[in-house]
Amino acid sequence: MKYYLALSLAAMSLMTVSSSQAAISVRTSIDVQAEISTSVRVYVAGNDVTNGSISLKLNDKNGYMYGVTPAFNFVGNASAVSLSLNTPAGNLLMGDNGDTMQINPAWIRVNGGEVSASYPLNNQVVYPTVQDIPDPSQGVKVQFTSAKRSETYPLGTYSGTYEVIVTPSV
Repeated sequence: MKYYLALSLAAMSLMTVSSSQAAISVRTSIDVQAEISTSVRVYVAGNDVTNGSISLKLNDKNGYMYGVTPAFNFVGNASAVSLSLNTPAGNLLMGDNGDTMQINPAWIRVNGGEVSASYPLNNQVVYPTVQDIPDPSQGVKVQFTSAKRSETYPLGTYSGTYEVIVTPSV
């Protein structure tokens, strides 16, 4: 009996050794990549208007139809942005009766200086977060002025769509 007990213990030992030697760990590697592309959001009056729109009504000022957008601020991971303005054909607003009103758009820089919107406005500041914008009312604005005096246009409502194109710099 002692012999059988010793033989059984020896067999169990061998089974334990052989089963632990048979369990081989395997592994799988996970290669993780995160590519961050340049991203910029556009804020007007504290609201994210990226890929959205704002409305502006022109009013008579000194005999011309005139209006200025609120300030545009830019938030993202770009070092700066360049702005360009897509205009309706001929910079024309279309009237109810097919009449047109030519508009002269201009950029108003942060320092208050005006420059024609026919050209891009380069190297505009991009803030890392909305909270980093020192004064949301300070930023680039777009000014719209009729090419002719208000009284030279037929009565009616004139409208058209302009687009500010924001191109990030890396």
